[in-house]
Amino acid sequence: MTDAVQLGGRLSVFDVHAVASRRRVVVCPPPVRQAMQAAHVFVQDLAGAGVPVYGLTTGCGPLASGVIAPEQREMFQRNLLRSHANTLGSLHPIEWTRAAMLLRAQVFALGHSGVDPATVDVLLAMLAARVHPLVREIGGVGASGDLVELAQIGLAVIGEGNVELDGVVVAARQALAHAAVEPLVPRLREGLALINGTCFHTGAAALLVVQAQHLLDAAISAASMAFEALGGHVEAYDETLHALRAHPGQSEIAERVRRLIDGSEMVEREAPVASRQDPYTLRCIPQILGPVAECLVGVRRTVEIEINSVTDNPAFFVSTRRVVHGGNFHGQPVALALDQLKTAVIEIGVASERRLARLLDPTLNRGLPAFLVSNAENAGFESGFMGLQYTATTMAAENALLSAPASVRSIPTNGNNQDVVSMGMLAARTAKRVVDNVTHMLAIELICAAQALELRGGRCGVGTALVLKHVRQQVAPLRADRILADDVGRVCELIEAGAISPTPLAAAS
Repeated sequence: MTDAVQLGGRLSVFDVHAVASRRRVVVCPPPVRQAMQAAHVFVQDLAGAGVPVYGLTTGCGPLASGVIAPEQREMFQRNLLRSHANTLGSLHPIEWTRAAMLLRAQVFALGHSGVDPATVDVLLAMLAARVHPLVREIGGVGASGDLVELAQIGLAVIGEGNVELDGVVVAARQALAHAAVEPLVPRLREGLALINGTCFHTGAAALLVVQAQHLLDAAISAASMAFEALGGHVEAYDETLHALRAHPGQSEIAERVRRLIDGSEMVEREAPVASRQDPYTLRCIPQILGPVAECLVGVRRTVEIEINSVTDNPAFFVSTRRVVHGGNFHGQPVALALDQLKTAVIEIGVASERRLARLLDPTLNRGLPAFLVSNAENAGFESGFMGLQYTATTMAAENALLSAPASVRSIPTNGNNQDVVSMGMLAARTAKRVVDNVTHMLAIELICAAQALELRGGRCGVGTALVLKHVRQQVAPLRADRILADDVGRVCELIEAGAISPTPLAAAS
């Protein structure tokens, strides 16, 4: 099965996205399973010898001084899952849960957790059968990993709690039986291993990276359409000018805009630019979106390192017969990356809202009708896109409120054992809210920019013409006032699918 995602190899954010969206299956190659089995035998030997190993023969956290007797081990592992599986609030997206299940299996596949390979078998069978544990938004602090979120998954793995199956909430044991899957029996350290790591907020981060890349693509397209509709001067996109400032993202964005507007009749090419400067919303698109592109490259790098890392504790080294205790479960790397992603996406929205305001304002839009009504004589009788601007403005304000970083909001917990925590899940939640807002803001801008181009009436660039076609396949021109919410939703779906990207950014490949 060549198209399957293979555990134990190097996974990308796009692999995670494909599994989370249910488009690809996951397999565990035989050599990977053999390595897991070898680590599991090592853990069995340690348990049999009574060697002090955290979470195997001892308690956890501030209770690590407690000794776990052999006959108590299975119940101890079950108790870990039961006591920690207490997320609250609204449900996380199922895609986030699927991403976390994949990444937990990936950690185990790297061969340093010592779990029974059946743990991975159950996780992969649940993914294949679409048995999804119910994980809610509130709970984790991203310190010893995403303990409470992953505990909700672990609880389902041992056949307890509730899950979603075919859109219906059922008991986990019932869903596993329906899928012909035997629940895991956590005999040694499987309970701790299932919860000990950064897999939930890292899985969320992988999906947000892909979504943010789609937003950047859509923003470049929307900005290029606005540039054309408002008659921007191409001199600001001169290749030699951007070469003088060696930020690769800036040059890349300028090149993409040039390709999108190539052949346009609406842009200005001849008039002396010194006597008519364009506003920054038109002139500085590369300087604004270039840093965003570079930021997303860095965020993706961090997230993919984490995807392919062992974030369990302790780590077991079979070849040297060593057990190493440490803190690889701490979520700071990805929490910081999520805050960076959020900031970058907010900047996309800041620029989009300003371009939208210019498109709709008759004092700034260079002769277009107020609020882009189809007939200037009807302005007042019709309101055009006035109502949509309110929603974009509201989301821009909300993004400003959400801009504070979560990764610096440490509050000690766990009896001051976890005295510096990453708040990785809070970072993921606020980043998602911003991504959702900016998706809607760009959809509104694309709809308005399409109307503006058609009202202007000249030939579009080769790239912007393609974007306009995509928008028009989903949204009809605004000939008279109508409800526009469904139109926005359809364009949001285009953006989320990555369909607003006729010239993909090289760094994203």
